[in-house]
Amino acid sequence: MSKLNPKISIILPIYNTKDYLEKCLDSILTQTYKNLEILCIDDGSTDGSELILDQYSKKDKRIKAVHKKNGGESSARNIGLQLMTGEYVGFMDCDDWIEPNMYEKLVTIITEKNIDMAISTWYCDTKQYSEKIVNRCFVSKEVFNQEELLKYIYKRDDYRGFAYMWDKLYKRELFYDKKGQLMLFDEDLALGGDVLYLAKLAFNTNSAFYIDEAFYHYNQREDSGCHTQSLKKREDWLEAYKRILNYIDVNGIKTEILPWIKRFLAYHSSNIAEMAYFQKNKDVLLRCQSIMRQYDKEYYSTNQEYLDRIIKYKKILEYRLGDKL
Repeated sequence: MSKLNPKISIILPIYNTKDYLEKCLDSILTQTYKNLEILCIDDGSTDGSELILDQYSKKDKRIKAVHKKNGGESSARNIGLQLMTGEYVGFMDCDDWIEPNMYEKLVTIITEKNIDMAISTWYCDTKQYSEKIVNRCFVSKEVFNQEELLKYIYKRDDYRGFAYMWDKLYKRELFYDKKGQLMLFDEDLALGGDVLYLAKLAFNTNSAFYIDEAFYHYNQREDSGCHTQSLKKREDWLEAYKRILNYIDVNGIKTEILPWIKRFLAYHSSNIAEMAYFQKNKDVLLRCQSIMRQYDKEYYSTNQEYLDRIIKYKKILEYRLGDKL
């Protein structure tokens, strides 16, 4: 593999997004950086996405199409991880698209600076507008370490540009644990698998660099999984953050960002508790309120600038089913 022209593996799970898939694939195929391995994992699509994928794979040999029984986004990504041969790895979602120079920019940074991870910001796209995501606080213009990276990922109010997997390019070595085993996504999580996996990648990262340019277009669809009203699926987000905390504990990781990670667990618990209250699900309400109480100190201490959030949080803690809605 040439160091001057390293291969990038792009992992793209696909499921029932025929209205968006062609734009997504076109944006990858027209990248100015050409040495790409495009791992497209069809997770049992039934809407014609699978046919579009096959058509594209016949047009460009860089596309490797895999069709599998539906098992969820994490299971599709795992197949991509097991097939990847690139020196660097990127992720995309099948309803999004990217600017033509994204991977050329990121691979230039990651190779020239000899770092583990290159990061850019992104666009939030809706039917009405496309907004470049801006960080509220200063981000280092130099190569930064793991602790700084964790700060950028989990202090979300100050740093909006770091939250997701797909605005980054990763060195392949990050995907292996201390024993040299390939790390896989937790397939039992309907939501939050990417949250947990990004944390593991961050904990493997020693050096990263941020470029304040946006290349990735995140398509904010109202029918996407993250907007689900399913309490069962939503609770998977809580499980993801619990597993992050367990991972930190088991691996003896020391970080000043721990209260901020706990804050996310408290935050998602409050959101789900509120949903459970209005859906009249007592069990979920009580479970989430228990987590909220466990991490209320972290939630309050990390939201000192946002009194309205603390007031709302305390109000949700007082919800009792049987109260007048």
